[in-house]
Amino acid sequence: MIPAAANRVLASANWAQAKAASLAGDASTRRYLRLSLKDQTRILMLCDPADRSSFEAFVRIAAQLQASGLSAPEIFAADAELGIMLLEDFGRNDFTELGQDYPLAAHCLTDGLIHLAAIQDDWNLPPMTPKVMADMVAFALPDVPLARHTIAQLEDIFGAAFTSGLRPALRDVHAENLFWLPDRLGVKQVGYIDFQDAVMAPIGYDLISFVKDARRDVPFELQNELFQRFANALELDTDQFSGQAALISFQRNLRIVGIFRKLAAERTKPAYLAHLPRVFSHISEALSHPALADIRMQVAELVPEVTI
Repeated sequence: MIPAAANRVLASANWAQAKAASLAGDASTRRYLRLSLKDQTRILMLCDPADRSSFEAFVRIAAQLQASGLSAPEIFAADAELGIMLLEDFGRNDFTELGQDYPLAAHCLTDGLIHLAAIQDDWNLPPMTPKVMADMVAFALPDVPLARHTIAQLEDIFGAAFTSGLRPALRDVHAENLFWLPDRLGVKQVGYIDFQDAVMAPIGYDLISFVKDARRDVPFELQNELFQRFANALELDTDQFSGQAALISFQRNLRIVGIFRKLAAERTKPAYLAHLPRVFSHISEALSHPALADIRMQVAELVPEVTI
């Protein structure tokens, strides 16, 4: 089960004798194996060798997160040419089934995102500018003149709303990519994975990614608690941040519609389509906010599954 190409990487870390078990993958082409050796476990990440930039970004961002006081997996061995990485195993306690620990973990995650937003270091990440944000949703819309007009209008709306500077955003902050590590202290109690696509984004991007999850519902009362916790800690104007959050939710979830449809059509992953009703509900909710009043009718015409 362990690819032959991985033997040299595992041997360099004294893990050549490990046993392997497959793990569920994500929306990418990466594969994951959980390795066991004696009483220890590691994660073997198998990447497309052609996508070296993502591989190197993972290594760099993991080091930055650790240096910032957050929990990213330790990298025990890596070969960029082969696309193989041996990682720390955060265990099986991800955010998908935490039960009574979920609210505590969600608040700790929010504290970690507050901590990340307050860091002034140069992360050397690509910026999610208003144009980038608008272009990211283009492939979720039909190729018609109204869609092109709407995309241009969105760029103007994003430009007017997001004026306070960009902050580090890991982008895919949702339950499957978060691990509860209660034996650690403070913000280190949350472990992060799948951050190689991190960007500099409008403040709150990762928080909205978490509370407006495409795959599961986050209790509305908890959403409000996390929103207020984040805004208060960073001294944000609540009304202004509410509009920005609606714009982020709209942008992110409209892009997800395009991604999930593409995964179903091109990679034969129809299970993603089951999440679309929730995604459309997030878009509909966002469209009800005054921040999106200027494009509400246009989007409803372009995406008939949303309601206004």
